[in-house]
Amino acid sequence: MLVKFFYTLLLLIIVVNTNAQLNLPVTLYAHHNQTVFNTGEQIYSKIYARSIKGLHMQPLNIYVDWYTAEGSLLKHQIYLTKFGGAEANFQVPEDYPFAFLRMRMYTAQSLKQLPEFQFSDQVVFVKQQTSSNTKHLPDSIFASTLNSQSDQSISINKVASSFEAKGKNEWIIKNNGKDFLNLSLSITEEESFELPNYTILQHFKDPSLVKQNFKSDYYDAFVQVNGKLKLADLNPSNASLVFSLFKRGQMPIIDQVPLLADGSFSIDRLIFTDSAQLSLQLDYKGKRNQKFELTYQQLGLFQNAPLYAFNFSDSLPVFHSRFKNTGWMNYQKQDENEVVVYAKTKTALELLEDKYATGLFKGGDAVDFNMMLPNVRSFPTLFHFLQGKVPGLQIFFQSATSTQAMDSAVTAGRKEEESGIFGTPKFSWRSSQDQIKFFLNQVPVSVDALLQLPMADIAYIKVFRPPFLGAGMGAPNGAIAVYTKQGDEADYIPKKSKLTGFMVYGYTSPVSFLSPDYSSEKKKAVIDKRKTLLWVPTIHLNHDNPNQGIIYYNNDRSKRHRIIIEGVKQNGELIRKEWIVE
Repeated sequence: MLVKFFYTLLLLIIVVNTNAQLNLPVTLYAHHNQTVFNTGEQIYSKIYARSIKGLHMQPLNIYVDWYTAEGSLLKHQIYLTKFGGAEANFQVPEDYPFAFLRMRMYTAQSLKQLPEFQFSDQVVFVKQQTSSNTKHLPDSIFASTLNSQSDQSISINKVASSFEAKGKNEWIIKNNGKDFLNLSLSITEEESFELPNYTILQHFKDPSLVKQNFKSDYYDAFVQVNGKLKLADLNPSNASLVFSLFKRGQMPIIDQVPLLADGSFSIDRLIFTDSAQLSLQLDYKGKRNQKFELTYQQLGLFQNAPLYAFNFSDSLPVFHSRFKNTGWMNYQKQDENEVVVYAKTKTALELLEDKYATGLFKGGDAVDFNMMLPNVRSFPTLFHFLQGKVPGLQIFFQSATSTQAMDSAVTAGRKEEESGIFGTPKFSWRSSQDQIKFFLNQVPVSVDALLQLPMADIAYIKVFRPPFLGAGMGAPNGAIAVYTKQGDEADYIPKKSKLTGFMVYGYTSPVSFLSPDYSSEKKKAVIDKRKTLLWVPTIHLNHDNPNQGIIYYNNDRSKRHRIIIEGVKQNGELIRKEWIVE
């Protein structure tokens, strides 16, 4: 009894401590891959979240608003943190006329804090003409080979280094301690590197200074929807509410939602990008597809952002370039090779083949069928559909009574076949009577399994002429391969559905940084003027996994590389290390 009480108390302490950490205010900081960007360029960022307890390990919704220099909203973004960090990006408009952008980061909880703690603002510079009043770094910044700062939490060891055009470089990042580390890494050419206006050591606000007016009503993480059914004489014990989340290109999420006595419900822990349709269906015992009125609210700030902002906390910094405005030093995007591609428009069957068939089931001597056409569902089984559609394949249905009649007829010296409409299907290729083989999603099944398959679930059928080599031990008399729908087909929402649907909004989809691979000589023909040689936004290191290797390739001109690593330990300590290698 005492042991049970101890474990109950321990669990209660853990739950209370977790809830206390969830309600703690957090501060935010963003590390960017570069300090100055061109118009039309992607800004790659890593956002960190920290509380007085350390790195904010619980998932949290982070909102990012991008404003012009005049305070006009350009884009509202939403990201979900993982282990205290989130990858983010923003593309500078091609026609952007100002010398800087404003990046505003906040949480739903921070908006209820005192004004000076509501937002984390940063300025991102956009390439501009430099003036004669330029500032140069002292020569001491250029160390002979490696210049490291004093932080010994991490180290970086060289495996291979090359400053030739498109030369390969390989390093290993090592966690020298036992704490969990969340890091981000940028490697840029030193010849055109501009000093950063922000560093994690100087500009990450201390969370202990944050003051808030009151606690939030809920913890804002994941996509959440609260709703309430308006239905007379609602008895939740006799009803079940099922939700379906439909997102094109993804399998639908289907689950049951608990109903409270007043008809209210909550759907949480949803993760999807952009937008999706959330549909609900209420089923009563003995009475399905009950109609109802619904009120709902999507929690969080997935739609809202001020169109104009003027209350930025920091003063506008002045950008001083290290270099004169020369053509060689100007920041340039990587050139894109002009490629002419001739493409053939694929038929519906070719698209189905690409989507469903793999391995030895792809291609081959087969007859294909698109099973998502409107008339398909009028057939009782797929074998009725195939009757008379495949040259050389004979399909007839034989009932038990007809089998007995056939046996007695053979005994009497007569060969008569009497087939039934819903009997057992029999197959033959021309004169051959060998049994063909059956596959469901390329897994061997019996003919009975396919007979029970609803026609509405079938997307694609391939009938392989004999012999078929994709089956175990071979299929000398051919095979029939049936593929079921994956959920992202164009007609996965049936017309006249009883579902009550509405749109909900999801997370911003971050763009991955593409690092070229010049291991092949054919790939080296491209002109490479990249300023950022490598951007790795997420590096997780701990005691069990202390090392991570990185590989990148030089551009066509650089002889010095600047490596910057920023991050946060689980206990909240900040990390910044910077090297110049040549």
